[in-house]
Amino acid sequence: MVAEIRGEGHSFCNLLRKTLLEEEAVDFAGYNIDHPLLASPVFTLRTKRRQANVVLREGLDRMLAKTDEFRKLFQQAVSDHGIDESG
Repeated sequence: MVAEIRGEGHSFCNLLRKTLLEEEAVDFAGYNIDHPLLASPVFTLRTKRRQANVVLREGLDRMLAKTDEFRKLFQQAVSDHGIDESG
C-alpha cells in the first residue's frame, strides 16, 4: 500500500511508522518526503498475511489511544503542579 499523506510531516509519519512496526504482520513501513517545503510524505506499508488497510486502521487507532493517554497524563501533571495551561 502506498499513500500520500497531505498536510503532515516527519512527526506524524515517524510516529505512524514506529507504531506500525510494532505489529507482527508488518513487513515494511516507511515514508519519503522529496522536499520538506514542497512535497507531501509518501507512506509505504507492506504486510504479510493481513490486508494493509486493516493494519493501517488498527495502527492509527493505537496512535490515537497513545496520544489520548499522553494528553490525560499531561493534563493531570499540569493540574497537580498548579500550572495555568493558558500560558
